[in-house]
This record gives sequence, structure tokens and C-alpha cells, in this order.
Amino acid sequence: MFRVAIVQKQAFANSREKNLKLAIRLICEAKKKQADIVLFPEMWSNGYAPPFEGAFENPFCVQFEKETEQWKAQAVKKQSEYIEKIQQTAQKENIAVLITCLQWEREWSKPKNTAILIDNSGKIVLEYAKVHTCDFSLEALLESGTEFGVSEIFGVKIGVMICYDREFPESARILMLKGAEVVLIPNACDMNPARIAQLRTRAFENMVGIAMANYPQKGWGQSCAFSPIVFDEQGNYRENTILMTSDTAEQIFVADFDMQAIRAYRERETWGNAYRKPKTYQQLLSEKVEYPFVREIKK
Repeated sequence: MFRVAIVQKQAFANSREKNLKLAIRLICEAKKKQADIVLFPEMWSNGYAPPFEGAFENPFCVQFEKETEQWKAQAVKKQSEYIEKIQQTAQKENIAVLITCLQWEREWSKPKNTAILIDNSGKIVLEYAKVHTCDFSLEALLESGTEFGVSEIFGVKIGVMICYDREFPESARILMLKGAEVVLIPNACDMNPARIAQLRTRAFENMVGIAMANYPQKGWGQSCAFSPIVFDEQGNYRENTILMTSDTAEQIFVADFDMQAIRAYRERETWGNAYRKPKTYQQLLSEKVEYPFVREIKK
């Protein structure tokens, strides 16, 4: 079994130091639950809190330029206490961690919404910046990532995507093509049957395990995990929900992925990359956007 500890806890709004201390405590709690890895919600370093009221609707409001710059200044660097203490805790507790943050490095023009995968020795094995940033909202202030990556933890190939990435089937598809067996998803938004169905579908169509961590509040939460196994060896449908939480519950949940069963299923079944026809997909690479999908994106 590969055990994922899924953090559904409320972070402190725009308080990097408090969220670091809370993260360390939660990592230690996850170890007591015998987890292999801890999954945090999106942008844990600031709790996905905006720089000012109304920033989600109008992030470029000139009236709040000072607040916006202060918010950006709280972004985490890779070489920082925030990351280094998480690394130290991972090594001490012998547990892997997918920690999230608003990150800004000197060579970047803008901050990024990132997830950093740290193995149980404290080594950073994957850095991922959210590709599908919410450019219609607060994340118009950020720089989008440019690629998806996969790394290995305890012999399991892990892919990462963040929140809005899950609404684009290409995200999970490319992770599957890069070898992912389990995809971890930090999240920060309201959840509903449509979005839950997206996650279930990503697991099914790519034959990958899916685990999502979200912040608790009414209409949000519902952190969950799905197995890719939807049929038994006789072809009978089987329920693939591993974990489904409520919206407001605050705790660390655990989801166990039976990797032996998942690998056997991936070897025998028809989805994933078994019968794709890539030569017919060339239009997927086109950057042309036509009506009714044209949107003004502020950058």
C-alpha cells in the first residue's frame, strides 16, 4: 500500500511563519498515521488568501498596489527557512511531503503558484509551477508554469497538478504519458459534483490514482481520492472511491493506494496509453483561439 495523508485544514491568511509551524506539526501527525507522503492544499504558505478584499475579482486595482506588492514580497524562495524546515522535518520523520507556496525566485518576472515534492531523505525531487493559472482572477498576478513533471517516491511514480489544472484533461494525460501512477492535487476552491466527477474521470481515463487536498469551509473541502480500478477481472463495475470527505471537516485523512492491484490493472486494461491514436490529435497543439472562447487575459 502507498498511503497518502491528505491535509484538510485551514491555514492562516497571509502568515507564512504560522503556516510553516502548522505544516511541521501536521507532517509529524501524518507520520503517526503511518503515511508515506503528506499532501497539502494549494498555496499553503499564505492560505490562498488575497492581498486585499476584492482581489479575486479585480487583482489589478491601482488603489491597492501597496498591498499587492506586500503580498508578493511574502512569496517563498527555494532557498528559504520555509522550504528548508520542511525538508528537515521530512528527513527527521522519514516521510515525503508535497508542500505548496506562493514562490518567487530572483530570475522570475512574477511569482508562481508552486508545489515542491520532498522525499523522505529531505531532498527536493520535483518542483512544479501551476500551468493552468486562473488568469481570469487573482492568479493573473502570477506567472504560469511551462511543464508537468513526474518523480518517484518509495518506488511509486508521482505526478503533480494544481487545482484548475484538473479541469483540463491534457494535464493528467501528459502526467500519465510521463509515467505517473498516482497524481497528487493541491486545491483551493469550492467543490461540487461536476468537479468531483472530473477527478474520478481523470483516474479512470488515465489509469492513475488521484488524491486531492482542499481547504475546509462550507461548499469547499471534500478532499478525496480515487483508484483507477473501475472493473474487476471479470469485467464487473466496482466503485473506485478510496476517500470522500465532507466540506467542513478539519483533519488529516488517509488514502491507501494498492499499487500491486493498480499495476496489474494497468497491464491488462484498455485505457491510458494502450489504444490512443496520437496522429489524429494534431489540433490539440494549435494555439489558435476562436469564438466563443476568446477571452481578454490581463498579464
